[in-house]
Amino acid sequence: MKFSAIIEARMMSRRLPGKVLKRIEGKEVLKIIIERLKLSKKLNNIVVATTTNKKDDKIVSFLKKMNISYYRGSNTSIVDRIINCAQKFNIDYACRVTADNPLTDHSIIDYMIKNFEKSKKLDFTTNNYFGSNQKRKIAYGLDINLFSIKSLKKVKKFSKKNKIFLEYPSLYYSLYYEYFNTQKKSTFNIKNINLPKNLILSKKYRLTIDSPRDLIFFKKIFNEYFKLNQTDDYIYLPKLKKLLRKKPELAKINSDIAHYNAASDLLKKQSA
Repeated sequence: MKFSAIIEARMMSRRLPGKVLKRIEGKEVLKIIIERLKLSKKLNNIVVATTTNKKDDKIVSFLKKMNISYYRGSNTSIVDRIINCAQKFNIDYACRVTADNPLTDHSIIDYMIKNFEKSKKLDFTTNNYFGSNQKRKIAYGLDINLFSIKSLKKVKKFSKKNKIFLEYPSLYYSLYYEYFNTQKKSTFNIKNINLPKNLILSKKYRLTIDSPRDLIFFKKIFNEYFKLNQTDDYIYLPKLKKLLRKKPELAKINSDIAHYNAASDLLKKQSA
């Protein structure tokens, strides 16, 4: 069972265009993520799935310089983009990574892959309680989804009824867990992975980039971290946890920014 990281990256984000190539301490966000993924012992490959939009030519040029494989596909259907990317690179199992999470962590990924391998015939695993704001324990930005491409192709079929599932690949699994799993249906075998304490940062922290203030937050976090840990070339989560506790004012920079939850939004629309 071989897993490849598929990083979703595009320049046309709504609130902060070009965020994946914004720099933090002299490095592009996408480069930071790739370097962190390369530390994984369980990932077989790293691929970036971008779009055919001309503005994403910058991402392709950047990836060529880094010698990182890429696929260019749909700008609107992320499900199609991932499936076609997987077919191009012969990927059966994917670790989904979004290019706005600079602290994506190889230790979390390796822990989750080990759990996936131990379980029999799993289709999907996550570490965020399937997008539940109430149940999740981890900070926004440390979310990881693992799934089989075979199961994602089933999601694509179901997406004909509601196209929102094409934009949010993990959403159908989340709703399946919430509503169908209790009815003993067997379309998917899914599981939430509980992380060990040393890999958990509280959900009160916002560790994702979706606005200018998020970028300011990360620039200050990286600067403060490497001033305290000058021999490190990588941000370790346990040390970051100590820093955030020592300087709570840092988290206040972006703590009031609402995190979009596609599952909650869809359920509100359906119940209205």
